[in-house]
Amino acid sequence: MSFTSKRHYTLVMNIAIIGGGITGLSAAYQLTKEGHTATVFEKEPFLGGLAQGFTQPDWDWHIEAAYHHLFTNDHAILHLINELGIQNKIIIKRPITATQWNQKLYPLDSAMGLLRFPGLPFIDRVRTGMLVASMKLFPWWQPLETYTAQSFFTTLGGKAGWNAIWNPLMVGKFGTYADQIAASWLWARIKKRTPSLAYIDGGFHTLIQTLEEQIQKLGGICLTSSTITSIKPPSKKQPTFTITVGKKEYHADKVLLTIPTSLAAKLIPSLPTSYFKEPLTIPHLHAQVLVIESKKPILDDVYWVNITDRSFPFLAIVAHTNYMDKKHYGGHHLTYIGNYLPPDHIFLSYSKEKLYNTFLPYIRKINPALPARFTPLHTFLFTAPFAQPVHQLHYSKKSPNMITPIEGLFLANMDSIYPWDRGTNYAVELGQKAVYTVLHHNR
Repeated sequence: MSFTSKRHYTLVMNIAIIGGGITGLSAAYQLTKEGHTATVFEKEPFLGGLAQGFTQPDWDWHIEAAYHHLFTNDHAILHLINELGIQNKIIIKRPITATQWNQKLYPLDSAMGLLRFPGLPFIDRVRTGMLVASMKLFPWWQPLETYTAQSFFTTLGGKAGWNAIWNPLMVGKFGTYADQIAASWLWARIKKRTPSLAYIDGGFHTLIQTLEEQIQKLGGICLTSSTITSIKPPSKKQPTFTITVGKKEYHADKVLLTIPTSLAAKLIPSLPTSYFKEPLTIPHLHAQVLVIESKKPILDDVYWVNITDRSFPFLAIVAHTNYMDKKHYGGHHLTYIGNYLPPDHIFLSYSKEKLYNTFLPYIRKINPALPARFTPLHTFLFTAPFAQPVHQLHYSKKSPNMITPIEGLFLANMDSIYPWDRGTNYAVELGQKAVYTVLHHNR
């Protein structure tokens, strides 16, 4: 199967996009909107990547496999939602987020909450508050990339604040890499956060479905369950890229890869090793999420709990139905237990039953009032490799160049997002940036 370029007033190109996550879908939408033909290839049977959702027969809405929300300053994705005509689907609330300390939960999402936090002497609470305020106002991330978060935040906020608030979360997320994380990454996390959060009516599935519909309406194609076995660059005999999926061949003028860097290196061995020299040194963590569906809530009022006690085997508890109404999920409560894990972690070999039983004693420590015979209706386990790039010092110099040494081949993935942490807003921004590069770059 092939598709051929056409000329109207400008050259119309056929562009293959490898990976049907938010970056790939955003790029495909932008390309088709500008009159080009985009074909999205996704190896999974669904689109959306890390934002993909699932549902149950008695639910009205989908829910994401991994907890998702938007900040109210996520302008790129909110603008896209508005452009797609589903802005009426945005729901904005201010849920309670808290930090676990000494077996109790303390909201730290406001200045007053921080001042009431008993885990720090008063002077250190003030110092931490001033640090957070300064990070909100500080406009440059580049100088911070040369310092570790530990050294920079300890210098400005003091050791007590670092040890009580920041370090447990850094260790919980990055494990042995915690003392290597650039201050620019933690700055970005603080600067971007807003007290109010946004969600989408029906889940992020609403956005993914709308993007797919618009891409197809504009002449694009989205192919799921399509594992690519090879991509051959143009040659004298074949002037376009040849993409092989099973026994089928597709041809494209240009190719945009939105897959992990290591997979791109294996898929296209003709790319020189020098191109991958720095990007392949970036470590990655798996995201593992256990979703618990239950009749009784695990948390009473709080939406999000950061776990600072590192004897706990997980990083966060996120009670989705303390944010969105449980009526959309059959009247049941949905709670995420989240972790970031190195590829060799023992939890990655656990079944959902074994993982739940491992976590249950610690869940009870968070909520001692949980019924003695608390039994979930269902549990769901999701694991995503390459979910979290580790932002070490000088990360921007390791991030892959979007323009590869092969003419017409481009790479845009989560490793290209910095200093910001991964997220759907930046996936949209990256997709839009990739489109501009694909259309305007010529050697």
